[in-house]
Amino acid sequence: PYNAVRVTLKKIPARYFASSLIPTPVIGTQAIASMTPQATFSVGSRLASLDGGILNALLGGLLGSNISLSVMDYNALLSADVSVLSFVDGLATQLNLTGVSYSDVLASKATIGQIATAMANVPGLGNTSKVALQTIASKSTSTVQIPLSHLIDLGSVGKLGLGQKPAGLGVDASAMGMLTAAAGLANGSKQVDVALGAAIPGVLSTTLAIAIGEPPQSSPWLAVGEVGAIVRTAQTRIKLIVKIGGGNKNVGGGITLVSVSLPLHVEVAYAEAKLMDISCPTGPDSIKVTVATRPGIVEGHLGDSSSAGFADFTNKETFSNTEIAAVKLLLIPVVSVVGSAAFNMANNPATTLTFNKADIDAKTIRTAYTQNFTQSLTTSLVSGLSLTANLLGLPLNLDALLGFVKPPVVALLNSVAAPIDTLLANLLGA
Repeated sequence: PYNAVRVTLKKIPARYFASSLIPTPVIGTQAIASMTPQATFSVGSRLASLDGGILNALLGGLLGSNISLSVMDYNALLSADVSVLSFVDGLATQLNLTGVSYSDVLASKATIGQIATAMANVPGLGNTSKVALQTIASKSTSTVQIPLSHLIDLGSVGKLGLGQKPAGLGVDASAMGMLTAAAGLANGSKQVDVALGAAIPGVLSTTLAIAIGEPPQSSPWLAVGEVGAIVRTAQTRIKLIVKIGGGNKNVGGGITLVSVSLPLHVEVAYAEAKLMDISCPTGPDSIKVTVATRPGIVEGHLGDSSSAGFADFTNKETFSNTEIAAVKLLLIPVVSVVGSAAFNMANNPATTLTFNKADIDAKTIRTAYTQNFTQSLTTSLVSGLSLTANLLGLPLNLDALLGFVKPPVVALLNSVAAPIDTLLANLLGA
């Protein structure tokens, strides 16, 4: 379709002198105006399916505060959208910036409290979302100054002065998405620990630790851009320690299963979305936007890792054997069954996501999945688990013992694999 117009103006001027000597000239001028197609898009993880308690603990850890919001509050934030330009207008007021452009404001820094306050003050936001954001702003104790350019890139729209709006281009964002992206930036790669208790059936206790790295340079969470623009998520590490009760289960041969644990480590590299095409061949109703997405490579490990390096994204984590189960053997108090496993999920080819006018009007969220695995992450790790038995370091042949112990240990681990995978999917679900 055409994306430019040339305007030509010609006029015969009034003649006052020498009209009989030379022909009357024609004075003319012309100009060309063109339009570059642009779209607003973002990529990221949403904590959409978690219950309020976990969300409170996780957000509180990221923000350095004690957050206490209800599931209704979070549902309101998940369903709410904020005008990004109105949000930047509000930030400018808090930062005492006047007579500047949107890009000038985004070149500044702000705390998570200032960001939440500006979001709460965006016109049209529902009351429940507004109060929730005000609560987060008042509770946040983090003084970290977030570079706003790491959160939003308005492209050419950023050249507009505060209060101005681009014609024909909506710049809205998910309230929850913006909040969690800002919280991740404010956290600065520190570890966040969350005690989940016995939330999973068949599990005695679950401890969760999360670390979110810095996003790649020059890659914001939300962008307004032309074809070729890219947004990326930050790298994420999860450590999930699950204690499963063996219940002193007698597995035969005088062997009693005392306890089983699942030390699960997951690392997700950054995911990216690239704007590939914007077209409207027959007018605005035929608009179609195509985005190529590439979910992050997932590495899963069962084993032990140095906790000191968990939140250090400059170094790759290393893993070693750890105790998976403890058993009693006749009169011998405890035999330690140790092991480890590793599993990779990659998604090398990009997944193309297409949005039509109805999708754009409804602010539809589309999801790309890692595709080259045939079973769940936890089940894959358990199936690849390599176990050995250790009796006080003595050089004894315990292969026969493992023959009795491994089946019930693996069965117990598999029994909690599905709910653990659900928990991981909720943490990482995009």
